[in-house]
Amino acid sequence: MQEQRQEQEEKQSNISLEATEASADEIQEHSSDKVSNADEVSDEVSHQDEETTPEEASAGPDEDEQSLVETIPHQEEQAFDWFALGVVIIVAAVFALAARLNAQPATSLTPVAVLSATGCGLLVTGLRKIRTARSPGLLEAGLGGLTLAVFQFLAALSYPGIIATLATTPDERTGFLATWLLIALLSVVFSLAGAALGHLAFAPPRPARARKDAALAPDAAEEEQPAKAPGRPRSWYSYAAAVLLLGLAPTLLGFVFSAAYDYMLGAYHFLLGPFPTLRLLSTFLPWQIPFPFDPGTGANAALTRLVELWRIPIFLGNPTMFDFQALEPYIFNSAGLALLLLTLRAERPTAPNERVSIPWLWYLLLEALLGLLLVIPADLWIVRGLEGLLRTTLFVLPLRALYILDSTTFILNIITGPLVCLIVGVGLRAVMRKGGNGKIEAISV
Repeated sequence: MQEQRQEQEEKQSNISLEATEASADEIQEHSSDKVSNADEVSDEVSHQDEETTPEEASAGPDEDEQSLVETIPHQEEQAFDWFALGVVIIVAAVFALAARLNAQPATSLTPVAVLSATGCGLLVTGLRKIRTARSPGLLEAGLGGLTLAVFQFLAALSYPGIIATLATTPDERTGFLATWLLIALLSVVFSLAGAALGHLAFAPPRPARARKDAALAPDAAEEEQPAKAPGRPRSWYSYAAAVLLLGLAPTLLGFVFSAAYDYMLGAYHFLLGPFPTLRLLSTFLPWQIPFPFDPGTGANAALTRLVELWRIPIFLGNPTMFDFQALEPYIFNSAGLALLLLTLRAERPTAPNERVSIPWLWYLLLEALLGLLLVIPADLWIVRGLEGLLRTTLFVLPLRALYILDSTTFILNIITGPLVCLIVGVGLRAVMRKGGNGKIEAISV
């Protein structure tokens, strides 16, 4: 019995020892598996680190820096464009000084600021598009239009005896100041309109935000709509339609100014002028039959000259055959159109910032078309003579026709308008080609 018990105890001890050894082996294998797994994970991490390039490792900071860089040009584009405003100031000052050199105020002195305002807006927008295609520069355009009116106002005040006469004649002072306030207001409004028309007529590219959103989700865009082929350049007749709109805008807005001026005269109980307000459109005509007039000296002469400086319908006429200041609308409009044509961008989504180059032939034709559109309406209507009525509360007296054009001046105006626009366009294109860069593309014919 005792021997049997000893054998059983030995068997049990052997069994427990084997179980202990087996459990120890399992624990060791399990721990070794953990170590091997950890080694594999560390090997994979180290392998990934070895495969990661420095450019990929710094992708996050570069993206942040890139987004910061993208915001910097946008901030610069929104900055005030002093260069554009400076150009407008210089041109306006030159024409105002040239007009003041005449002892007799020219026909164009008072209304020229309003009729040049749309061209001023075009020029500001064209100068802005050299830097950016996103903003038309409305603030600069508004200040430019105000500058046109201010320089002409200063030129009017500089005539002898004007300030003293304003101080002693309340009625004339009211009409004079009301007229020039109206001119300043409409010059600002029309300049803003010109800037907006120029910006919209020449297809500005999509905003940067839209391009960024499209770049972030290319797969979704492809699923929603089929891939589009690169956009074709705009055809020549689309540019011709834009020039038609821009060329007729000053004349149409001139009639708006005429209506506003007549309303102002009625509001202050002034007699309406003896000639229709179409007379102010003669500002577009640099060549006219001269009507020299010398009011003399003294208080009466100053009063007569003051009437000339605000009563637009009864202007006596140009002192000389050629009115240099009448070229101001042509300079502003042709320069604005030239810059808008020279700063066109491609319409393709893949290359929105590529420059588009218009062939010389179409470029010159568009500039000449603009000059014709500016001069033809006034030249055709005024060549038949100006007919008017002298209206008072008691009677209406018809006046004989006033002829300020003949066949020679009519033809000279037709030639001068397109010629000035062509000279300005060729000069600006020659300057821009020296500093231009980027890929070019011709419009379809």
